[in-house]
Amino acid sequence: MKNMIPICLLLIIFSGQDVFSQETGFKKSSLRTGIGVGLAEGNRETGLGTVYAVGWQKRLGERGKLRLSHDLTLGGFRGVGITDIPEQFFRVSVLGTNLHYDLLTIQSFSLVVSFGGFAAYSRGLMGTGGMPEVGRTSSDYFQTLYAGGSASAGFRIDRPDSKIAWEIRPVSISGGYKNFVLGYLMISAEVKLRKQEF
Repeated sequence: MKNMIPICLLLIIFSGQDVFSQETGFKKSSLRTGIGVGLAEGNRETGLGTVYAVGWQKRLGERGKLRLSHDLTLGGFRGVGITDIPEQFFRVSVLGTNLHYDLLTIQSFSLVVSFGGFAAYSRGLMGTGGMPEVGRTSSDYFQTLYAGGSASAGFRIDRPDSKIAWEIRPVSISGGYKNFVLGYLMISAEVKLRKQEF
């Protein structure tokens, strides 16, 4: 059941059809969604997992090279493949605000850089196995708040006549106090909102 939400979001994006009634173009605002894989490390926790994002974005200026976005990023992480840590499972929820700038644009293709800030909430279970805890039979629940800055770089494909813009971010990293680091690779889609004429 918990995996149905991201699957439904992706189905809505990919199954959308163009609507031609009363359209006059696109608004400056759009909805964003994405999926990726990443690594999270905090005060006690370290793990690999899947990351999902959903948010709202607005183009600034006439050319739209600068964009402001507000995003909610969710991830589930486990200590899979990391042998020198206790067994663990945790979730991270991140609220972030970012500025995206098209550094280099060739027709519909852009090199994008982004900078911003975030607040994160990490919670989960620690223990019940792993190298440092052989013989341990109980788990500890933990929860921690983090805050800090974020930066990313990637590629964007945005055709003016298309309602969807695509973005691939191979480098996206957030870092904050209490040793928090969240890094991931993400593929995202931006669904432009249509103007309506009444």
